[in-house]
Amino acid sequence: MEKIESPHLEVREDWLNQLKEDPILPDLPIIDPHHHLWDVGFGKYYVEELLDDIKVSGHNIKSTVYIMSSSNTKIYSKEGADEYKPLTEIEFATNEGKRSDLIPNNTVKVNAAIVGSLDLTFGNKLEPVIEKGLEISKGRLKGIRMLLASHPDARISSGAVKSDLGLMLHPNFIDGAKCLQNANLSLDFWIYHTQLGEMEKVARALPNLNIILNHVGGPIHLGEYEGIQALTHREWRTAMMRLSRLPNINVKLGGLGMAVNGAKFHEEPSPPTSVQLSEAWKPWIYETISMFGVDRCMFESNFPVDKGSCSYGSLWNAFKIISDDMSDEEKNKLFYKNAAKIYKIN
Repeated sequence: MEKIESPHLEVREDWLNQLKEDPILPDLPIIDPHHHLWDVGFGKYYVEELLDDIKVSGHNIKSTVYIMSSSNTKIYSKEGADEYKPLTEIEFATNEGKRSDLIPNNTVKVNAAIVGSLDLTFGNKLEPVIEKGLEISKGRLKGIRMLLASHPDARISSGAVKSDLGLMLHPNFIDGAKCLQNANLSLDFWIYHTQLGEMEKVARALPNLNIILNHVGGPIHLGEYEGIQALTHREWRTAMMRLSRLPNINVKLGGLGMAVNGAKFHEEPSPPTSVQLSEAWKPWIYETISMFGVDRCMFESNFPVDKGSCSYGSLWNAFKIISDDMSDEEKNKLFYKNAAKIYKIN
């Protein structure tokens, strides 16, 4: 495959290998509720690469959740009706999970849950598409995420595909989301903090829909927000406080290794330690937990996207440092129980 430039921070294995940390609380069970797999021209990251990161980290990862990505739009079907084309990614994720199950001595349930992609602006036309997706996934499909992160400032970007503005306000979007609710599927949102108000309208319109907000609500640190963290924080906090009052919204704690969310560690000659990561991430994570509570939050790796900023081991160590003062039950919820409940992982 022709080598293309990554839309994410470049993963530099030699840079990451400068640091190796022993795992903190190595027996603490973890479900990684947010990772990607791909091979689309800027670095292969399949089951083998994920399992290698897990093994080297020493952390006790029990299961993982596959999340659709903008990069994998390249593997969408080129044939058939448009609403069915994203199903090829669900098939890919299902096959990767099956391959993982067949690897000798592997104890990690990779892709135990799958969050695929569908275009919710097709509205009620998605009902048979969802049925097909459930059939393809052999029970692994637990939710959907649509490409929504968008901002009019061209400097603000985080993926391989630029999404259109205002898709959550499309007249068919609620109908499409309602199809997910009727099928007992959840809806993941990766959006920027400037779009949280649009998501609030969806959450209020469908109070019984299980909604998962990714990456602490996407606080922007690029473009017009570059170097103005106080502005980002003020806008982000105001919107997040409103969302926290809606009980159908859960939040993933992570994604802070992306440039759009303020990552700068990739500019340094050495990779960050878990202490450095925890110091940078703790304010956003603590404030999110304070607003939403430990019952509605969960730590996530966002690998291999965040691998441009740190190793898998250091990332989970940072989360364990951040949660150090919490009770065992609170830790269990943030690292395992909440993800198991939300994504229906046995």
